[in-house]
Amino acid sequence: MDGGMLVFARFGLMADLALLMGLPLFWWAMGIAGSRMVLVALALGGMALSALWLLASGASMTGTPMLPPDWATAEILLTMTPIGPVLAVRAAALLAALALAFAGRTRLALLPAAVAAATIAWTGHAGATEDMAGTIHRAADVAHIWAACGWIGALAALLHAVTARRPNVDRVAVMLAKFALLGTVFVATLVVTGVVNSLMIVGIADLPALAGSRYGWLLGAKLLLFAAMLGLAALNRWRLTPALERGDGTIGALRLSLAVETGAAIAIMALVALLGTLDPMA
Repeated sequence: MDGGMLVFARFGLMADLALLMGLPLFWWAMGIAGSRMVLVALALGGMALSALWLLASGASMTGTPMLPPDWATAEILLTMTPIGPVLAVRAAALLAALALAFAGRTRLALLPAAVAAATIAWTGHAGATEDMAGTIHRAADVAHIWAACGWIGALAALLHAVTARRPNVDRVAVMLAKFALLGTVFVATLVVTGVVNSLMIVGIADLPALAGSRYGWLLGAKLLLFAAMLGLAALNRWRLTPALERGDGTIGALRLSLAVETGAAIAIMALVALLGTLDPMA
Protein backbone atom coordinates (compact mmCIF):
# COMPACT_ATOMS: atom_id res chain seq x y z
CA MET A 1 0.00 0.00 0.00
CA ASP A 2 2.72 2.48 1.04
CA GLY A 3 4.86 1.40 -1.94
CA GLY A 4 1.93 2.30 -4.15
CA MET A 5 1.63 5.65 -2.40
CA LEU A 6 5.31 6.34 -3.11
CA VAL A 7 4.77 5.64 -6.81
CA PHE A 8 1.66 7.85 -6.76
CA ALA A 9 3.57 10.68 -5.08
CA ARG A 10 6.40 10.40 -7.62
CA PHE A 11 3.93 10.41 -10.51
CA GLY A 12 2.02 13.37 -9.09
CA LEU A 13 5.21 15.35 -8.59
CA MET A 14 6.47 14.66 -12.09
CA ALA A 15 3.17 15.64 -13.68
CA ASP A 16 2.82 18.76 -11.53
CA LEU A 17 6.36 20.03 -12.01
CA ALA A 18 6.30 19.17 -15.72
CA LEU A 19 3.27 21.39 -16.20
CA LEU A 20 4.68 24.10 -13.91
CA MET A 21 7.73 24.40 -16.17
CA GLY A 22 6.27 23.29 -19.49
CA LEU A 23 3.32 25.67 -19.64
CA PRO A 24 5.36 28.89 -19.10
CA LEU A 25 7.90 27.61 -21.62
CA PHE A 26 5.15 27.13 -24.19
CA TRP A 27 3.63 30.51 -23.38
CA TRP A 28 7.04 32.15 -23.80
CA ALA A 29 7.59 30.40 -27.14
CA MET A 30 4.13 31.47 -28.35
CA GLY A 31 4.43 35.02 -26.99
CA ILE A 32 1.28 34.75 -24.85
CA ALA A 33 0.68 35.59 -21.18
CA GLY A 34 -0.91 32.40 -19.91
CA SER A 35 -2.95 31.79 -16.76
CA ARG A 36 -1.46 32.84 -13.45
CA MET A 37 -4.05 30.89 -11.43
CA VAL A 38 -3.00 27.66 -13.13
CA LEU A 39 0.61 28.31 -12.06
CA VAL A 40 -0.50 29.19 -8.53
CA ALA A 41 -2.36 25.88 -8.27
CA LEU A 42 0.61 23.95 -9.67
CA ALA A 43 3.12 25.62 -7.32
CA LEU A 44 0.93 24.85 -4.30
CA GLY A 45 0.38 21.34 -5.60
CA GLY A 46 4.14 20.84 -5.91
CA MET A 47 4.56 21.73 -2.23
CA ALA A 48 1.81 19.36 -1.10
CA LEU A 49 3.06 16.50 -3.29
CA SER A 50 6.63 17.02 -2.07
CA ALA A 51 5.40 16.58 1.52
CA LEU A 52 3.49 13.46 0.49
CA TRP A 53 6.59 12.09 -1.26
CA LEU A 54 8.69 12.69 1.86
CA LEU A 55 6.27 10.78 4.09
CA ALA A 56 5.86 7.97 1.55
CA SER A 57 9.65 7.69 1.14
CA GLY A 58 10.11 7.40 4.90
CA ALA A 59 7.44 4.73 5.14
CA SER A 60 9.00 2.79 2.26
CA MET A 61 12.48 2.93 3.80
CA THR A 62 11.37 1.81 7.24
CA GLY A 63 8.71 -0.64 6.11
CA THR A 64 6.09 1.04 8.30
CA PRO A 65 2.63 2.45 7.44
CA MET A 66 2.58 6.01 6.15
CA LEU A 67 -0.27 6.91 8.48
CA PRO A 68 0.09 8.07 11.13
CA PRO A 69 3.16 9.96 9.82
CA ASP A 70 6.52 8.94 11.25
CA TRP A 71 7.84 12.42 12.00
CA ALA A 72 11.07 11.06 13.48
CA THR A 73 11.97 9.36 10.20
CA ALA A 74 10.98 12.47 8.27
CA GLU A 75 13.29 14.55 10.45
CA ILE A 76 16.17 12.14 9.82
CA LEU A 77 15.60 12.30 6.06
CA LEU A 78 15.53 16.08 6.13
CA THR A 79 18.54 16.62 8.38
CA MET A 80 20.84 13.66 7.72
CA THR A 81 20.37 12.78 4.03
CA PRO A 82 20.60 14.68 0.72
CA ILE A 83 16.79 14.75 0.62
CA GLY A 84 16.77 17.76 2.95
CA PRO A 85 18.80 20.09 0.70
CA VAL A 86 16.94 18.88 -2.38
CA LEU A 87 13.56 19.67 -0.83
CA ALA A 88 14.86 23.01 0.45
CA VAL A 89 15.91 24.05 -3.07
CA ARG A 90 12.60 22.83 -4.46
CA ALA A 91 10.60 24.70 -1.82
CA ALA A 92 12.47 27.94 -2.51
CA ALA A 93 11.93 27.53 -6.26
CA LEU A 94 8.23 26.79 -5.79
CA LEU A 95 7.80 29.84 -3.56
CA ALA A 96 9.51 32.00 -6.18
CA ALA A 97 7.26 30.59 -8.91
CA LEU A 98 4.23 31.19 -6.69
CA ALA A 99 5.23 34.82 -6.07
CA LEU A 100 5.81 35.46 -9.79
CA ALA A 101 2.49 33.84 -10.67
CA PHE A 102 0.65 36.01 -8.15
CA ALA A 103 2.36 39.06 -9.66
CA GLY A 104 1.18 38.05 -13.12
CA ARG A 105 4.72 37.32 -14.37
CA THR A 106 3.68 33.95 -15.77
CA ARG A 107 6.42 33.56 -18.36
CA LEU A 108 9.14 34.64 -15.91
CA ALA A 109 7.95 31.87 -13.58
CA LEU A 110 9.64 29.52 -16.04
CA LEU A 111 13.02 30.10 -14.35
CA PRO A 112 12.21 28.92 -10.79
CA ALA A 113 9.91 26.25 -12.25
CA ALA A 114 12.89 24.84 -14.17
CA VAL A 115 14.90 24.68 -10.93
CA ALA A 116 12.05 22.89 -9.16
CA ALA A 117 11.73 20.37 -11.99
CA ALA A 118 15.50 19.75 -12.02
CA THR A 119 15.42 18.60 -8.38
CA ILE A 120 13.68 15.41 -9.52
CA ALA A 121 17.06 14.24 -10.84
CA TRP A 122 18.35 14.00 -7.26
CA THR A 123 15.47 11.79 -6.04
CA GLY A 124 15.88 8.85 -8.43
CA HIS A 125 18.64 6.63 -9.75
CA ALA A 126 20.73 9.61 -10.88
CA GLY A 127 20.86 10.90 -7.33
CA ALA A 128 22.50 7.68 -6.17
CA THR A 129 25.32 7.73 -8.76
CA GLU A 130 28.62 8.92 -7.30
CA ASP A 131 31.72 10.87 -8.39
CA MET A 132 32.11 12.18 -11.96
CA ALA A 133 29.73 9.54 -13.31
CA GLY A 134 27.11 10.95 -10.96
CA THR A 135 27.64 14.48 -12.25
CA ILE A 136 27.28 13.33 -15.86
CA HIS A 137 24.24 11.22 -14.99
CA ARG A 138 22.47 14.05 -13.19
CA ALA A 139 23.29 16.56 -15.95
CA ALA A 140 21.80 14.19 -18.53
CA ASP A 141 18.79 13.56 -16.30
CA VAL A 142 18.14 17.28 -15.83
CA ALA A 143 18.26 17.83 -19.60
CA HIS A 144 15.93 14.85 -20.04
CA ILE A 145 13.50 16.24 -17.46
CA TRP A 146 13.49 19.72 -19.00
CA ALA A 147 12.83 18.35 -22.50
CA ALA A 148 10.02 16.17 -21.17
CA CYS A 149 8.53 19.16 -19.31
CA GLY A 150 8.56 21.21 -22.50
CA TRP A 151 6.80 18.50 -24.49
CA ILE A 152 4.19 17.80 -21.79
CA GLY A 153 3.46 21.49 -21.29
CA ALA A 154 2.97 21.96 -25.02
CA LEU A 155 0.64 18.96 -25.20
CA ALA A 156 -1.47 20.33 -22.35
CA ALA A 157 -1.71 23.79 -23.91
CA LEU A 158 -2.49 22.48 -27.39
CA LEU A 159 -5.05 19.99 -26.13
CA HIS A 160 -6.76 22.79 -24.22
CA ALA A 161 -6.81 24.91 -27.38
CA VAL A 162 -8.39 22.22 -29.58
CA THR A 163 -11.00 21.15 -27.00
CA ALA A 164 -12.41 24.65 -26.53
CA ARG A 165 -16.09 25.05 -27.37
CA ARG A 166 -15.19 26.98 -30.52
CA PRO A 167 -11.52 26.29 -31.26
CA ASN A 168 -9.68 28.93 -33.27
CA VAL A 169 -8.33 26.76 -36.09
CA ASP A 170 -6.00 29.43 -37.46
CA ARG A 171 -4.54 30.11 -34.01
CA VAL A 172 -4.01 26.38 -33.36
CA ALA A 173 -2.25 25.99 -36.72
CA VAL A 174 0.06 28.92 -35.92
CA MET A 175 0.91 27.45 -32.49
CA LEU A 176 1.69 24.06 -34.02
CA ALA A 177 3.91 25.64 -36.67
CA LYS A 178 5.78 27.73 -34.09
CA PHE A 179 6.29 24.71 -31.84
CA ALA A 180 7.74 22.54 -34.61
CA LEU A 181 11.41 23.53 -34.17
CA LEU A 182 11.24 23.51 -30.37
CA GLY A 183 9.55 20.12 -30.47
CA THR A 184 12.38 18.74 -32.60
CA VAL A 185 14.92 19.97 -30.04
CA PHE A 186 12.93 18.28 -27.26
CA VAL A 187 12.81 14.96 -29.12
CA ALA A 188 16.53 14.99 -29.92
CA THR A 189 17.36 15.83 -26.30
CA LEU A 190 15.11 13.06 -24.98
CA VAL A 191 16.67 10.46 -27.26
CA VAL A 192 20.30 11.36 -26.48
CA THR A 193 19.84 11.80 -22.73
CA GLY A 194 17.62 8.72 -22.54
CA VAL A 195 20.46 6.61 -23.94
CA VAL A 196 22.94 8.17 -21.49
CA ASN A 197 20.63 7.60 -18.52
CA SER A 198 19.98 3.97 -19.46
CA LEU A 199 23.69 3.23 -19.80
CA MET A 200 24.41 4.96 -16.48
CA ILE A 201 21.69 3.04 -14.63
CA VAL A 202 22.25 -0.41 -16.11
CA GLY A 203 25.73 -0.41 -17.63
CA ILE A 204 26.67 -1.69 -21.08
CA ALA A 205 27.69 -5.14 -19.79
CA ASP A 206 24.36 -5.69 -18.03
CA LEU A 207 22.08 -4.53 -20.85
CA PRO A 208 21.27 -8.11 -22.01
CA ALA A 209 20.06 -8.95 -18.49
CA LEU A 210 17.24 -6.41 -18.85
CA ALA A 211 15.37 -8.83 -21.12
CA GLY A 212 14.62 -11.07 -18.15
CA SER A 213 13.87 -8.42 -15.53
CA ARG A 214 10.71 -6.57 -14.55
CA TYR A 215 12.62 -3.32 -14.95
CA GLY A 216 13.52 -4.27 -18.51
CA TRP A 217 9.95 -5.07 -19.49
CA LEU A 218 8.66 -1.81 -18.04
CA LEU A 219 11.46 0.10 -19.77
CA GLY A 220 10.48 -1.59 -23.02
CA ALA A 221 6.87 -0.51 -22.52
CA LYS A 222 8.06 3.06 -21.94
CA LEU A 223 10.08 3.00 -25.17
CA LEU A 224 7.09 1.68 -27.14
CA LEU A 225 4.92 4.49 -25.78
CA PHE A 226 7.63 7.02 -26.63
CA ALA A 227 7.78 5.65 -30.17
CA ALA A 228 4.00 6.06 -30.41
CA MET A 229 4.32 9.67 -29.26
CA LEU A 230 6.97 10.29 -31.94
CA GLY A 231 4.67 8.85 -34.58
CA LEU A 232 1.76 11.02 -33.49
CA ALA A 233 3.97 14.11 -33.28
CA ALA A 234 5.17 13.43 -36.84
CA LEU A 235 1.55 13.01 -37.98
CA ASN A 236 0.63 16.32 -36.37
CA ARG A 237 3.55 18.16 -37.91
CA TRP A 238 3.64 16.75 -41.43
CA ARG A 239 0.00 15.92 -42.13
CA LEU A 240 -2.53 17.52 -39.80
CA THR A 241 -0.92 20.95 -39.37
CA PRO A 242 -0.40 21.56 -43.13
CA ALA A 243 -3.99 20.41 -43.73
CA LEU A 244 -5.28 22.93 -41.21
CA GLU A 245 -3.17 25.68 -42.76
CA ARG A 246 -4.62 24.87 -46.20
CA GLY A 247 -8.14 24.82 -44.79
CA ASP A 248 -8.84 21.21 -45.80
CA GLY A 249 -8.19 19.54 -42.44
CA THR A 250 -10.48 18.89 -39.50
CA ILE A 251 -9.84 19.93 -35.93
CA GLY A 252 -11.37 16.64 -34.83
CA ALA A 253 -8.48 14.58 -36.22
CA LEU A 254 -5.97 16.82 -34.47
CA ARG A 255 -7.98 16.67 -31.24
CA LEU A 256 -7.90 12.85 -31.30
CA SER A 257 -4.19 12.74 -32.13
CA LEU A 258 -3.28 15.13 -29.30
CA ALA A 259 -5.52 13.27 -26.83
CA VAL A 260 -3.86 9.94 -27.61
CA GLU A 261 -0.39 11.51 -27.47
CA THR A 262 -1.21 13.07 -24.09
CA GLY A 263 -2.48 9.71 -22.82
CA ALA A 264 0.79 8.10 -23.86
CA ALA A 265 2.73 10.85 -22.02
CA ILE A 266 0.71 10.21 -18.85
CA ALA A 267 1.38 6.48 -19.11
CA ILE A 268 5.11 7.14 -19.55
CA MET A 269 5.19 9.30 -16.41
CA ALA A 270 3.44 6.52 -14.48
CA LEU A 271 6.03 4.00 -15.70
CA VAL A 272 8.91 6.34 -14.83
CA ALA A 273 7.45 6.82 -11.35
CA LEU A 274 7.44 3.05 -10.88
CA LEU A 275 10.85 2.47 -12.50
CA GLY A 276 12.44 4.95 -10.09
CA THR A 277 11.53 2.66 -7.17
CA LEU A 278 12.89 -0.56 -8.72
CA ASP A 279 16.31 -2.20 -8.80
CA PRO A 280 17.20 -2.54 -12.52
CA MET A 281 18.83 -5.92 -11.96
CA ALA A 282 16.14 -7.39 -9.69
